[in-house]
Amino acid sequence: MNDEVNDDCKRIGRFDVDFARRTITRISDGAFIKASRSETLIFTLLAEKANNTIYREVLLAECWQGKVVTNNSLTVAIKNLRTAFVKIGEHKIITTEPKLGYCIRQSALIDDGSHPPKSNDIISDENVVQPILLKEETDNKQSNKAKTDISRTCNISLFEIIVGILFFFATLTMCYRFLFFMDTTSVEGLPVIYNGIDLPKPVQNAILQNDNSSISRWYAFPISKSCNYYQLFSVSNGQFINYSPTIKQEICSVK
Repeated sequence: MNDEVNDDCKRIGRFDVDFARRTITRISDGAFIKASRSETLIFTLLAEKANNTIYREVLLAECWQGKVVTNNSLTVAIKNLRTAFVKIGEHKIITTEPKLGYCIRQSALIDDGSHPPKSNDIISDENVVQPILLKEETDNKQSNKAKTDISRTCNISLFEIIVGILFFFATLTMCYRFLFFMDTTSVEGLPVIYNGIDLPKPVQNAILQNDNSSISRWYAFPISKSCNYYQLFSVSNGQFINYSPTIKQEICSVK
């Protein structure tokens, strides 16, 4: 396999891996996936050792670099990678070797032409012969267009502007909160996305007490760096549910 390394980027087969941005990009058409740090390392290790089974113990040791994690963390990471690759049309990237580990076949890293570059060819209006319009007809069209633009502008109400601003800030807040999750851990087998800092006991207890079969994963993160006050969410049937009030924790002033 021919690999090319450039600073924080590495080319493996038909993919470019960017460790700084944590992206894996298909070279042929630019389609890419976002991954966690551990997930990026898992893909890289499997791809560099294509056609070889990498044992679960090796992946846990190499891709979490000294952190104490369970087999469930690896299972969740593999599932996340597969789900992300399916979204860009890659359905058979990672192969499971039962009771051993995982493997990426070298054939999966060879460009077979199934994802050609997207065509940017656009038919230009300059190549289409248009009827010659009289000057008066042209002036009328331009005038009507100007009136339409003014009418559309006036129809934008103050309420719509306020709603748009609120939606923007709400989206920005959610992105800020979830963008800094770095890794996956587990609490007695339950997958938890967190920021890499050991979860306090009250947070772990809240997860165990509230878990049910409809919850696919948990999100836990501190609301402030100055204290141990945490927020806790679950994903149940595709919806976020706030379990923060169930955490038995001291009230902390947010700075």
